[in-house]
Amino acid sequence: MLQVRGSKAGTEQEFTANDDSGNKLFSGRLREAGREKGRLEAVVRDRLTEERYAHVLAVRDCAAKLAELYGVDREKAELAGVLHDYARDLPGEVLLSLAEERGIPFSEIDRKVPILLHGPVGAALVREELGVENPEVLDAIALHTLGGAGMSMLAKIVYVADIIAADRDFPGVNRLRQLAGEDLDRALVECLATTLRYCLERRRLIHPQTITAWNYYCLRD
Repeated sequence: MLQVRGSKAGTEQEFTANDDSGNKLFSGRLREAGREKGRLEAVVRDRLTEERYAHVLAVRDCAAKLAELYGVDREKAELAGVLHDYARDLPGEVLLSLAEERGIPFSEIDRKVPILLHGPVGAALVREELGVENPEVLDAIALHTLGGAGMSMLAKIVYVADIIAADRDFPGVNRLRQLAGEDLDRALVECLATTLRYCLERRRLIHPQTITAWNYYCLRD
């Protein structure tokens, strides 16, 4: 579990969170919905639907297991897992507006399907509103939907965990779960293939960032 410790200061909750080595990941004051509850999970829960929050917890737990398996910092994996859908329930027009205000580049595909921006927009909001500064965690949040070339181990773990978490139920998910326990890079490629296949079968747009990720990891094999 992500450890967030704090004490109340006025109407806000001050907190710090450390990684497995005791190094500070972030500190700050919980704002908005998290003031009274004082826990990071509560901030996320208040932003999301009940179903989405259950998914977030499933991804957190899956990411933690994969992190332990592959020698990645569990605290960072849990933090990224908890926060990966921070902006997922924002309306499309809000995501586009937030991206534009923050200089986050977006394409015509993002404009057509603005929910694809919830990763990078979420990373920006997590930094601004929760004080999370760790670049690995922010990168994992930003890339968890579309993937990308040269992903860190943490980003790979969160991307895969988002697809194979316990709440996911689709043909082939058990094979992906087994593969994730054997070879993270192979699991990443197969998860990318699953996403591409899903879009092709439904004649949906495919974001060029996902194609770039696919080509990058296929060329490495």
